[in-house]
Amino acid sequence: MAALELLRGVRVVSIEQYISAPYCTEILGEAGAEIIKVERPESGDPRRTYDPMRTFGDDEVSGGFASYNRGKKSVSLDLRDTDDRDTLRELLSTADVLVSNLRPGALARVGLAPTELRQTRPHLIICEISGFGTTGGPFEHLSAFDSVIQAMSGMSSLIGRAPDDPPLLAPMSVMDILTGIWAAFGIATALLQRSHTGQGCHIDAAMYDIGAAFMERALTLHEFTGEVPTRGIDRFSPVGAFRAADGRWLSIVIPTDEMWGRCCHAIGRRDLLEDSSLGTVPQRAAQMESRIVPALEDWARRADLSAHSAAAVLHAAGQPVGVVQSIDEVRACEHLAHRGLFAPLVASHDGRTVNTGLALPRVPLLFDGSDSTPGRVPSFGEDNAEALASAADVVVDFRPSSDPLAGQIEGQS
Repeated sequence: MAALELLRGVRVVSIEQYISAPYCTEILGEAGAEIIKVERPESGDPRRTYDPMRTFGDDEVSGGFASYNRGKKSVSLDLRDTDDRDTLRELLSTADVLVSNLRPGALARVGLAPTELRQTRPHLIICEISGFGTTGGPFEHLSAFDSVIQAMSGMSSLIGRAPDDPPLLAPMSVMDILTGIWAAFGIATALLQRSHTGQGCHIDAAMYDIGAAFMERALTLHEFTGEVPTRGIDRFSPVGAFRAADGRWLSIVIPTDEMWGRCCHAIGRRDLLEDSSLGTVPQRAAQMESRIVPALEDWARRADLSAHSAAAVLHAAGQPVGVVQSIDEVRACEHLAHRGLFAPLVASHDGRTVNTGLALPRVPLLFDGSDSTPGRVPSFGEDNAEALASAADVVVDFRPSSDPLAGQIEGQS
Protein backbone atom coordinates (compact mmCIF):
# COMPACT_ATOMS: atom_id res chain seq x y z
CA MET A 1 0.00 0.00 0.00
CA ALA A 2 1.06 3.60 -0.66
CA ALA A 3 -0.25 6.41 1.51
CA LEU A 4 -2.87 8.60 -0.14
CA GLU A 5 -2.02 12.29 -0.44
CA LEU A 6 -5.38 13.69 -1.49
CA LEU A 7 -5.48 15.96 1.58
CA ARG A 8 -1.75 16.38 2.06
CA GLY A 9 -0.99 19.69 3.77
CA VAL A 10 -4.37 19.86 5.54
CA ARG A 11 -4.06 19.98 9.32
CA VAL A 12 -7.07 18.95 11.39
CA VAL A 13 -7.32 19.58 15.12
CA SER A 14 -10.08 17.46 16.59
CA ILE A 15 -11.50 17.65 20.11
CA GLU A 16 -13.08 14.26 19.90
CA GLN A 17 -14.22 11.18 21.73
CA TYR A 18 -16.30 8.04 21.18
CA ILE A 19 -17.10 7.39 17.47
CA SER A 20 -18.70 10.07 15.27
CA ALA A 21 -15.90 12.64 15.25
CA PRO A 22 -13.09 10.05 15.44
CA TYR A 23 -14.54 8.23 12.42
CA CYS A 24 -14.79 11.51 10.54
CA THR A 25 -11.14 12.34 11.16
CA GLU A 26 -10.08 8.75 10.48
CA ILE A 27 -11.46 9.21 6.96
CA LEU A 28 -9.66 12.54 6.53
CA GLY A 29 -6.44 11.07 7.92
CA GLU A 30 -6.46 8.10 5.56
CA ALA A 31 -6.91 10.61 2.71
CA GLY A 32 -3.64 12.26 3.75
CA ALA A 33 -4.61 14.96 6.26
CA GLU A 34 -2.65 15.40 9.48
CA ILE A 35 -4.94 14.66 12.43
CA ILE A 36 -4.18 16.00 15.90
CA LYS A 37 -6.51 14.30 18.36
CA VAL A 38 -7.08 16.35 21.51
CA GLU A 39 -7.93 14.14 24.48
CA ARG A 40 -8.89 14.82 28.06
CA PRO A 41 -6.08 14.52 30.65
CA GLU A 42 -5.36 11.36 32.63
CA SER A 43 -7.65 8.93 30.79
CA GLY A 44 -8.09 10.25 27.25
CA ASP A 45 -10.87 9.13 24.94
CA PRO A 46 -13.24 6.91 26.97
CA ARG A 47 -13.13 4.26 24.25
CA ARG A 48 -9.45 3.60 24.98
CA THR A 49 -10.64 1.27 27.77
CA TYR A 50 -13.51 -0.43 25.95
CA ASP A 51 -13.45 -4.22 25.64
CA PRO A 52 -12.21 -6.26 23.95
CA MET A 53 -8.60 -5.41 24.80
CA ARG A 54 -5.39 -6.89 23.38
CA THR A 55 -1.90 -6.47 24.84
CA PHE A 56 1.05 -5.60 22.60
CA GLY A 57 4.35 -5.06 24.39
CA ASP A 58 3.47 -3.25 27.60
CA ASP A 59 0.49 -1.44 26.05
CA GLU A 60 -3.12 -2.44 25.76
CA VAL A 61 -5.09 -1.58 22.63
CA SER A 62 -8.87 -1.44 22.68
CA GLY A 63 -10.94 -2.94 19.91
CA GLY A 64 -13.42 -0.15 20.63
CA PHE A 65 -10.78 2.50 19.93
CA ALA A 66 -8.40 1.18 17.30
CA SER A 67 -10.47 1.30 14.12
CA TYR A 68 -11.50 4.95 14.59
CA ASN A 69 -8.13 6.37 15.57
CA ARG A 70 -5.41 5.04 13.31
CA GLY A 71 -2.76 7.42 12.03
CA LYS A 72 -3.51 10.26 14.45
CA LYS A 73 -1.34 12.29 16.77
CA SER A 74 -2.54 12.20 20.37
CA VAL A 75 -2.32 15.36 22.46
CA SER A 76 -3.58 15.66 26.03
CA LEU A 77 -5.05 19.05 26.99
CA ASP A 78 -7.30 20.12 29.85
CA LEU A 79 -9.71 22.66 28.36
CA ARG A 80 -10.61 23.84 31.87
CA ASP A 81 -7.03 25.01 32.32
CA THR A 82 -6.12 28.50 31.05
CA ASP A 83 -2.65 27.52 29.87
CA ASP A 84 -3.95 24.47 28.02
CA ARG A 85 -6.65 26.57 26.34
CA ASP A 86 -3.97 28.99 25.19
CA THR A 87 -1.99 26.06 23.84
CA LEU A 88 -5.03 24.87 21.93
CA ARG A 89 -5.47 28.35 20.43
CA GLU A 90 -1.87 28.20 19.27
CA LEU A 91 -2.56 24.82 17.68
CA LEU A 92 -5.61 26.26 15.97
CA SER A 93 -3.48 29.02 14.46
CA THR A 94 -1.79 26.24 12.47
CA ALA A 95 -4.99 24.38 11.58
CA ASP A 96 -7.17 24.25 8.49
CA VAL A 97 -10.00 22.42 10.25
CA LEU A 98 -11.38 22.16 13.78
CA VAL A 99 -13.62 19.20 14.53
CA SER A 100 -15.48 18.80 17.81
CA ASN A 101 -18.13 16.42 19.06
CA LEU A 102 -18.51 18.06 22.45
CA ARG A 103 -22.02 19.11 23.42
CA PRO A 104 -23.37 22.28 21.77
CA GLY A 105 -22.07 25.32 23.63
CA ALA A 106 -19.11 23.48 25.14
CA LEU A 107 -16.59 25.26 22.91
CA ALA A 108 -18.01 28.64 23.89
CA ARG A 109 -17.87 27.75 27.58
CA VAL A 110 -14.11 27.24 27.33
CA GLY A 111 -13.58 30.43 25.35
CA LEU A 112 -13.52 28.83 21.90
CA ALA A 113 -16.84 29.98 20.46
CA PRO A 114 -16.89 29.25 16.72
CA THR A 115 -18.01 32.78 15.85
CA GLU A 116 -15.05 34.25 17.75
CA LEU A 117 -12.59 31.73 16.33
CA ARG A 118 -13.62 32.62 12.80
CA GLN A 119 -13.17 36.33 13.45
CA THR A 120 -9.49 35.79 14.16
CA ARG A 121 -9.07 32.79 11.84
CA PRO A 122 -11.36 33.42 8.85
CA HIS A 123 -9.80 30.53 6.91
CA LEU A 124 -10.74 28.00 9.62
CA ILE A 125 -13.34 25.34 8.85
CA ILE A 126 -15.17 24.37 12.04
CA CYS A 127 -17.23 21.18 12.11
CA GLU A 128 -19.37 20.67 15.21
CA ILE A 129 -20.88 17.21 15.55
CA SER A 130 -23.69 16.80 18.06
CA GLY A 131 -26.84 14.84 18.70
CA PHE A 132 -29.37 17.48 17.76
CA GLY A 133 -27.51 20.45 16.29
CA THR A 134 -26.38 23.88 17.42
CA THR A 135 -29.40 25.95 16.37
CA GLY A 136 -31.62 25.32 19.39
CA GLY A 137 -34.93 23.50 19.20
CA PRO A 138 -36.90 21.23 21.55
CA PHE A 139 -34.16 18.60 21.77
CA GLU A 140 -31.24 21.03 22.04
CA HIS A 141 -30.10 19.90 25.50
CA LEU A 142 -30.59 16.15 25.08
CA SER A 143 -27.56 13.87 25.02
CA ALA A 144 -27.28 11.34 22.25
CA PHE A 145 -25.64 8.02 21.59
CA ASP A 146 -26.02 5.83 18.54
CA SER A 147 -28.83 3.74 20.01
CA VAL A 148 -30.77 6.88 20.93
CA ILE A 149 -30.63 8.16 17.35
CA GLN A 150 -31.51 4.74 15.93
CA ALA A 151 -34.66 4.89 18.04
CA MET A 152 -35.60 8.52 17.46
CA SER A 153 -34.88 8.47 13.72
CA GLY A 154 -37.43 5.70 13.22
CA MET A 155 -34.83 3.13 12.23
CA SER A 156 -35.62 0.84 15.16
CA SER A 157 -39.31 0.91 14.25
CA LEU A 158 -38.45 -0.75 10.93
CA ILE A 159 -36.23 -3.59 12.19
CA GLY A 160 -38.02 -6.83 13.06
CA ARG A 161 -40.23 -9.48 11.51
CA ALA A 162 -43.69 -8.30 12.56
CA PRO A 163 -45.39 -5.10 13.76
CA ASP A 164 -46.11 -6.66 17.16
CA ASP A 165 -42.49 -7.70 17.69
CA PRO A 166 -40.27 -5.43 19.80
CA PRO A 167 -38.29 -2.83 17.81
CA LEU A 168 -34.64 -3.75 17.40
CA LEU A 169 -31.30 -2.01 17.06
CA ALA A 170 -28.79 -2.56 14.28
CA PRO A 171 -25.82 -4.31 15.95
CA MET A 172 -23.29 -1.68 14.89
CA SER A 173 -22.91 2.06 15.41
CA VAL A 174 -24.63 2.91 12.17
CA MET A 175 -25.67 6.45 13.15
CA ASP A 176 -22.24 7.33 14.51
CA ILE A 177 -20.58 6.02 11.34
CA LEU A 178 -23.04 7.81 9.05
CA THR A 179 -22.49 11.04 10.95
CA GLY A 180 -18.73 10.66 10.60
CA ILE A 181 -19.06 10.08 6.86
CA TRP A 182 -21.33 13.10 6.35
CA ALA A 183 -19.09 15.30 8.49
CA ALA A 184 -16.04 14.25 6.45
CA PHE A 185 -17.97 15.01 3.26
CA GLY A 186 -18.91 18.43 4.61
CA ILE A 187 -15.30 19.20 5.47
CA ALA A 188 -14.07 18.10 2.04
CA THR A 189 -16.60 20.31 0.28
CA ALA A 190 -15.79 23.22 2.59
CA LEU A 191 -12.11 22.83 1.73
CA LEU A 192 -13.03 23.02 -1.95
CA GLN A 193 -15.12 26.14 -1.37
CA ARG A 194 -12.27 27.73 0.59
CA SER A 195 -9.91 27.18 -2.32
CA HIS A 196 -12.09 29.60 -4.32
CA THR A 197 -13.09 32.11 -1.62
CA GLY A 198 -10.31 31.96 0.97
CA GLN A 199 -13.01 31.69 3.64
CA GLY A 200 -13.73 28.85 6.03
CA CYS A 201 -17.20 28.01 7.27
CA HIS A 202 -19.09 26.44 10.16
CA ILE A 203 -20.53 22.95 9.61
CA ASP A 204 -23.35 21.87 11.91
CA ALA A 205 -23.60 18.05 11.73
CA ALA A 206 -26.51 16.76 13.82
CA MET A 207 -26.83 13.00 14.28
CA TYR A 208 -30.63 13.26 14.47
CA ASP A 209 -30.82 15.10 11.12
CA ILE A 210 -28.52 12.56 9.52
CA GLY A 211 -30.38 9.60 11.00
CA ALA A 212 -33.76 10.93 9.86
CA ALA A 213 -32.41 11.66 6.38
CA PHE A 214 -31.10 8.07 6.25
CA MET A 215 -34.73 6.94 6.56
CA GLU A 216 -35.43 8.54 3.17
CA ARG A 217 -37.28 5.54 1.75
CA ALA A 218 -39.61 5.11 4.72
CA LEU A 219 -40.24 8.85 4.86
CA THR A 220 -40.89 8.97 1.11
CA LEU A 221 -43.38 6.10 1.35
CA HIS A 222 -45.12 7.86 4.22
CA GLU A 223 -45.20 11.16 2.32
CA PHE A 224 -46.60 9.58 -0.84
CA THR A 225 -49.12 7.18 0.74
CA GLY A 226 -49.91 8.52 4.20
CA GLU A 227 -49.13 5.08 5.59
CA VAL A 228 -46.69 4.43 8.44
CA PRO A 229 -44.03 1.88 7.45
CA THR A 230 -43.16 -0.52 10.25
CA ARG A 231 -41.69 -3.95 10.96
CA GLY A 232 -42.79 -6.83 8.78
CA ILE A 233 -43.84 -7.02 5.14
CA ASP A 234 -42.62 -4.30 2.82
CA ARG A 235 -45.57 -3.97 0.51
CA PHE A 236 -43.60 -2.07 -2.14
CA SER A 237 -40.61 -4.39 -2.45
CA PRO A 238 -40.56 -8.21 -2.87
CA VAL A 239 -37.60 -8.86 -0.61
CA GLY A 240 -36.92 -11.82 1.64
CA ALA A 241 -34.61 -14.61 2.71
CA PHE A 242 -34.86 -18.31 1.92
CA ARG A 243 -32.99 -21.44 2.96
CA ALA A 244 -31.11 -23.73 0.63
CA ALA A 245 -30.76 -27.50 0.99
CA ASP A 246 -27.70 -27.13 3.23
CA GLY A 247 -29.66 -24.97 5.68
CA ARG A 248 -27.86 -21.76 4.84
CA TRP A 249 -29.73 -18.55 4.07
CA LEU A 250 -29.81 -16.41 0.96
CA SER A 251 -31.20 -12.91 0.60
CA ILE A 252 -33.13 -12.02 -2.54
CA VAL A 253 -35.02 -9.04 -3.92
CA ILE A 254 -37.12 -9.14 -7.10
CA PRO A 255 -37.96 -5.49 -7.77
CA THR A 256 -39.01 -5.62 -11.46
CA ASP A 257 -41.20 -7.68 -13.76
CA GLU A 258 -38.12 -8.59 -15.80
CA MET A 259 -36.32 -10.00 -12.76
CA TRP A 260 -39.46 -11.85 -11.75
CA GLY A 261 -39.43 -13.58 -15.11
CA ARG A 262 -35.73 -14.47 -14.74
CA CYS A 263 -36.33 -15.88 -11.27
CA CYS A 264 -39.31 -18.01 -12.31
CA HIS A 265 -37.45 -19.44 -15.29
CA ALA A 266 -34.36 -20.18 -13.14
CA ILE A 267 -36.35 -22.21 -10.61
CA GLY A 268 -38.61 -23.84 -13.22
CA ARG A 269 -41.84 -22.24 -12.01
CA ARG A 270 -43.53 -20.84 -15.10
CA ASP A 271 -46.83 -21.35 -13.29
CA LEU A 272 -45.93 -18.56 -10.89
CA LEU A 273 -45.06 -16.27 -13.78
CA GLU A 274 -48.49 -16.93 -15.34
CA ASP A 275 -50.37 -16.47 -12.04
CA SER A 276 -52.32 -13.21 -12.30
CA SER A 277 -52.37 -12.85 -8.52
CA LEU A 278 -48.58 -12.38 -8.71
CA GLY A 279 -48.70 -10.09 -11.72
CA THR A 280 -47.53 -6.84 -10.10
CA VAL A 281 -44.70 -5.82 -7.81
CA PRO A 282 -47.05 -4.94 -4.88
CA GLN A 283 -48.84 -8.30 -5.28
CA ARG A 284 -45.53 -10.14 -5.14
CA ALA A 285 -44.37 -8.07 -2.18
CA ALA A 286 -47.52 -8.98 -0.26
CA GLN A 287 -47.03 -12.70 -0.98
CA MET A 288 -43.24 -12.87 -0.67
CA GLU A 289 -43.31 -14.76 2.63
CA SER A 290 -46.39 -16.85 1.93
CA ARG A 291 -45.70 -18.03 -1.63
CA ILE A 292 -42.43 -16.90 -3.21
CA VAL A 293 -40.03 -17.81 -0.39
CA PRO A 294 -41.59 -21.30 -0.04
CA ALA A 295 -41.26 -21.76 -3.82
CA LEU A 296 -37.57 -20.84 -3.69
CA GLU A 297 -36.96 -23.18 -0.75
CA ASP A 298 -38.83 -26.01 -2.45
CA TRP A 299 -36.73 -25.54 -5.59
CA ALA A 300 -33.44 -25.57 -3.67
CA ARG A 301 -34.48 -28.61 -1.63
CA ARG A 302 -35.70 -30.65 -4.61
CA ALA A 303 -32.54 -29.87 -6.58
CA ASP A 304 -30.39 -30.48 -3.49
CA LEU A 305 -28.71 -27.12 -3.96
CA SER A 306 -26.40 -25.62 -1.39
CA ALA A 307 -26.70 -21.87 -0.79
CA HIS A 308 -23.72 -21.16 -3.02
CA SER A 309 -25.02 -23.47 -5.76
CA ALA A 310 -28.47 -21.86 -5.63
CA ALA A 311 -26.86 -18.44 -5.83
CA ALA A 312 -24.84 -19.51 -8.86
CA VAL A 313 -27.98 -20.66 -10.71
CA LEU A 314 -29.82 -17.42 -9.96
CA HIS A 315 -26.82 -15.26 -10.83
CA ALA A 316 -26.50 -17.07 -14.16
CA ALA A 317 -30.13 -16.16 -14.87
CA GLY A 318 -29.46 -12.49 -14.07
CA GLN A 319 -31.27 -12.52 -10.73
CA PRO A 320 -29.38 -10.74 -7.89
CA VAL A 321 -29.04 -12.84 -4.74
CA GLY A 322 -26.55 -13.06 -1.90
CA VAL A 323 -25.53 -15.82 0.49
CA VAL A 324 -25.79 -14.61 4.08
CA GLN A 325 -22.22 -14.70 5.37
CA SER A 326 -21.02 -14.81 8.93
CA ILE A 327 -18.48 -12.21 10.05
CA ASP A 328 -15.61 -14.69 9.96
CA GLU A 329 -16.51 -15.49 6.35
CA VAL A 330 -16.46 -11.80 5.51
CA ARG A 331 -13.02 -11.48 7.10
CA ALA A 332 -11.74 -14.46 5.07
CA CYS A 333 -13.45 -13.48 1.81
CA GLU A 334 -11.18 -13.93 -1.22
CA HIS A 335 -12.79 -11.04 -3.09
CA LEU A 336 -12.20 -8.59 -0.24
CA ALA A 337 -8.64 -9.87 0.02
CA HIS A 338 -8.23 -9.19 -3.70
CA ARG A 339 -9.52 -5.65 -3.09
CA GLY A 340 -7.12 -5.18 -0.18
CA LEU A 341 -9.87 -4.03 2.17
CA PHE A 342 -8.22 -5.25 5.38
CA ALA A 343 -5.15 -3.25 6.36
CA PRO A 344 -2.65 -4.38 9.01
CA LEU A 345 -3.33 -2.87 12.41
CA VAL A 346 -0.22 -1.30 13.88
CA ALA A 347 0.09 0.14 17.36
CA SER A 348 2.54 2.44 19.11
CA HIS A 349 4.86 1.32 21.92
CA ASP A 350 7.64 3.53 23.34
CA GLY A 351 7.65 5.53 20.13
CA ARG A 352 8.01 2.41 18.01
CA THR A 353 5.52 0.90 15.60
CA VAL A 354 4.32 -2.55 16.64
CA ASN A 355 2.67 -4.90 14.15
CA THR A 356 -0.24 -6.45 16.01
CA GLY A 357 -0.88 -9.26 13.53
CA LEU A 358 -4.48 -8.05 13.26
CA ALA A 359 -6.18 -6.29 10.35
CA LEU A 360 -9.13 -3.90 10.11
CA PRO A 361 -10.95 -2.34 7.15
CA ARG A 362 -9.37 0.73 5.58
CA VAL A 363 -11.41 3.55 4.03
CA PRO A 364 -13.35 1.52 1.43
CA LEU A 365 -12.45 3.57 -1.64
CA LEU A 366 -9.79 3.24 -4.33
CA PHE A 367 -8.37 6.34 -6.00
CA ASP A 368 -6.85 5.58 -9.40
CA GLY A 369 -6.54 2.04 -8.15
CA SER A 370 -4.72 3.04 -4.96
CA ASP A 371 -6.02 2.37 -1.47
CA SER A 372 -5.19 4.07 1.79
CA THR A 373 -2.64 3.07 4.39
CA PRO A 374 -3.99 3.59 7.91
CA GLY A 375 -1.32 4.71 10.36
CA ARG A 376 -0.64 3.36 13.80
CA VAL A 377 -2.93 3.61 16.81
CA PRO A 378 -1.41 6.33 19.00
CA SER A 379 -0.60 5.90 22.66
CA PHE A 380 -2.33 8.41 24.88
CA GLY A 381 -0.61 11.80 24.73
CA GLU A 382 2.43 10.46 22.87
CA ASP A 383 2.61 13.46 20.52
CA ASN A 384 2.36 16.26 23.08
CA ALA A 385 5.92 17.48 22.61
CA GLU A 386 5.95 17.33 18.80
CA ALA A 387 2.52 18.79 18.14
CA LEU A 388 2.71 21.51 20.75
CA ALA A 389 6.20 22.59 19.70
CA SER A 390 5.02 22.94 16.11
CA ALA A 391 2.30 25.35 17.20
CA ALA A 392 4.93 27.90 18.14
CA ASP A 393 6.55 28.23 14.71
CA VAL A 394 3.99 27.11 12.13
CA VAL A 395 1.23 29.23 10.67
CA VAL A 396 -1.32 28.64 7.96
CA ASP A 397 -0.65 30.77 4.89
CA PHE A 398 -3.81 30.35 2.84
CA ARG A 399 -4.23 31.82 -0.61
CA PRO A 400 -7.26 31.17 -2.82
CA SER A 401 -6.36 29.29 -5.97
CA SER A 402 -7.82 27.10 -8.66
CA ASP A 403 -6.13 24.25 -6.80
CA PRO A 404 -8.89 22.68 -4.64
CA LEU A 405 -6.37 22.21 -1.82
CA ALA A 406 -4.55 25.51 -2.00
CA GLY A 407 -4.13 25.80 1.78
CA GLN A 408 -0.51 25.19 2.72
CA ILE A 409 1.19 24.85 6.09
CA GLU A 410 4.46 26.75 5.94
CA GLY A 411 7.24 27.37 8.43
CA GLN A 412 7.36 30.92 9.70
CA SER A 413 10.63 32.72 9.10
